[in-house]
Amino acid sequence: MSHYTTDIDHLRLFLFTTDALLAKQAEQVGIDSIIVDWERIGKRERQMSYSTQINADTPEDVVALAELISIPITVRINPLDNNTSDEIETALDSGASIIMLPMAKVPSEVDKFISLVNGRAKTLVQIETQTLVDNCEQIRELGWDYAYIGLNDLMISHQKSCIWDLLADATVEQIFQILNNRIVGFGGVTRISGGNPIPFLELLHEMARLNCGLSVLRRTFKNEMSGRNLQAEIQAIRAAWVAARLRSREAVLADHLTFLKRLRAN
Repeated sequence: MSHYTTDIDHLRLFLFTTDALLAKQAEQVGIDSIIVDWERIGKRERQMSYSTQINADTPEDVVALAELISIPITVRINPLDNNTSDEIETALDSGASIIMLPMAKVPSEVDKFISLVNGRAKTLVQIETQTLVDNCEQIRELGWDYAYIGLNDLMISHQKSCIWDLLADATVEQIFQILNNRIVGFGGVTRISGGNPIPFLELLHEMARLNCGLSVLRRTFKNEMSGRNLQAEIQAIRAAWVAARLRSREAVLADHLTFLKRLRAN
């Protein structure tokens, strides 16, 4: 099976939740996958000084969701270690269709992860360590299905002070260039009129410019949708994505320059 794609006009939207009602609503409005998060090891220590979320999801959450929804369930396991094989088996037995590996440091870890999954689920590799970024050319030919650039941990690994620095210094763009024609994503999705300090529509334009293939609904998404129609908001995101993909080269460049100006101001 080829892991290359030309399907860049569909932005795959992944949502972190174990809330059964929200997951069902998400399926009904066209969200592509629900993520159940098992990552614990080392995360609290890495992100101690940063405003990030550590979930406490369980295999039982996966089982419950698998009985309720038909869209793929993604399970984010812990970084590769001696327990990874058991975690993968548990995820598969619970109903996962996609397995997500965080904090891989070298291509051999990605290759090992792919071997352990062994085609029984799709694989999603997070690119969030500087050492993996430095070896992107080596992971380009490996048989993973999706990659997601984790800006928070990559910021820490890159010794930056802000996640937006990785866009301003073209780190993210370089990853996309190396992994051209693969399904790669980054960023957090919210309602079209939302986003702070970077307006989401400006970020969406940059995602389209880079041929982003997937993104994650921000952890604030549920609160931001309070009092709003979820289907209408997702449709607005989809429509804005199509419009962004249809821009002329001149419009893409103009929006990119606007985005860079916004980054420098923050």
